Amino acid sequence: MFKSILFLFLLFFFSESLFAKNSATLRAIDRTTGRSFELNAPINEEISFSKLLINVKYCYQNPINMEIENYAYINIQDSQTNQVIFSGWMFSSTPSLNSLEHPINDIWLLKCND
Repeated sequence: MFKSILFLFLLFFFSESLFAKNSATLRAIDRTTGRSFELNAPINEEISFSKLLINVKYCYQNPINMEIENYAYINIQDSQTNQVIFSGWMFSSTPSLNSLEHPINDIWLLKCND
């Protein structure tokens, strides 16, 4: 009984860190110029794009034997007003479901990276 509980605990502990990634690749569009950018956002490090501060808290990828899906928990803040304009999960397979649609910028998740 103890061995099975220990096994389940270790499986849960290592599976979370096994599928967690070190950075996220985001697509960002500047609507004023019409230009598209790929941003590499390290986990728990704030990056700046236009007048936005982006902080990716978690980025996970499903295991290979499942359909490839990347999902990330992201906080986006307006640097001028210090107001959080997005806080939540983004999914790479359905960018229209939960992306940032801002008057000046659009941002969505492309993938999670090692």
